[in-house]
Amino acid sequence: MPQDRFGYPLTTTSAEAAAIYVEALDGVFALHEDVVATIDRAIDLDPDFALAHSVRARGLAMMGEAVEARASALRGHELSAHGTARERRHAHIAALVAQGKGGEALPLVEQHATDYPRDAMPLSYALGVYGLLGFGGYRDFPQRQCQLLATVAPQWDDDWWFLASHGWALVEVGEWKTGTAMLDRALELKPDNANAVHGRAHAYYECGDVDGGEAFLRRCRPRFARTHPLHGHLSWHLALFALQRGDLGEAASIYRDSIGPAASQALPMFTLIDSASFLWRSLMQGARHRAEASELRAFASRHQPVAGLPFVNAHLAMACAVLGDNKAAGALCDEVKERLTAGRQASGDVVLRVCEAIAGVGDAPTEAAGILERAHVDLPRLGGSNAQRDVFLDTLAYAQVRAGNTDAARATVTGRARSRAPHLNEAWLARLNPSQGVP
Repeated sequence: MPQDRFGYPLTTTSAEAAAIYVEALDGVFALHEDVVATIDRAIDLDPDFALAHSVRARGLAMMGEAVEARASALRGHELSAHGTARERRHAHIAALVAQGKGGEALPLVEQHATDYPRDAMPLSYALGVYGLLGFGGYRDFPQRQCQLLATVAPQWDDDWWFLASHGWALVEVGEWKTGTAMLDRALELKPDNANAVHGRAHAYYECGDVDGGEAFLRRCRPRFARTHPLHGHLSWHLALFALQRGDLGEAASIYRDSIGPAASQALPMFTLIDSASFLWRSLMQGARHRAEASELRAFASRHQPVAGLPFVNAHLAMACAVLGDNKAAGALCDEVKERLTAGRQASGDVVLRVCEAIAGVGDAPTEAAGILERAHVDLPRLGGSNAQRDVFLDTLAYAQVRAGNTDAARATVTGRARSRAPHLNEAWLARLNPSQGVP
């Protein structure tokens, strides 16, 4: 019986299909764009190869094809009835994730990691800032992620996928030296791994190496075409470094070229999040991009007309704020309240508090600052990375400055700069521009 790259048997009638499966799964982990075309070759050779359908579902989901991904995952689950116990649970997890049943999938992933610690794809569903843990509403999700990976680490050797996953997880909990070494080794083993490039960008951010981060991204970003799922987000990281050293013109140029709706070819959710975050950060430093804000609002109306995931909702609030659209902000908060009442916001009420605070920064900065101060401990429940959630601390400092409480703003940024992201210090604080105001 053929095996996958991690030593587990594969139920298939074709050794060639098994080899193609291994290639396609590596493509998923490195975020290659040709995963679906690759795995379709395996399915042509063996239409009943259950895990090939599961990989196909993952590849489709990467490209935003949710309906077709769900169909492929369900087909894989159905066919897995004739596979091993590992394959049956593997395919079941993939089907649950494709159906949006993360709450059911996560306990199975955790048990699967105990039973089959080197079965990488089920484990991978729990990882990353948008994974089952990241969007599970846990205050300590970065720590949970590290604990899960530490549990299986003894079973992994010098593997590029595991090193990249574990390295970025460690960076996010402050162990950036160890995490960076892992990411560097992962890139040495597989330079075209976009996920490792992404994790390394976060490591530069967390250790405060803006110059190094910009040089790294300018060297690596050209490897990934505009159609690549991470091209826009890697560009967002590059623009963020420019903002943090005060080069608003360079940051805006990168936004227009690669991040905003007019340029981005990423999934709509990624484009919305990165665009809203960039424009809101820019406004706080005194750059108001009215045309880009209007473009983003139209994009959000098309692709996210109602409240959705908590992390998305917080960024919808930023999209309203950059336009000064109080009516839309109020409607968003009402929708979030309805979802909270219905139990459809895994983050709990921190998402509503953040949306209300962002909406209130212009007219009631003291109240907005108070809300964000109290919400700080619960911000990880929204998901996202440290770098992404820093926008809420940025907003807190901005609100404090607008309220005339510069000592409090200084304490906010000093605390962050002392423990992590040291470049976001008083020099960064001095670049906030409350006189620009909120529309």
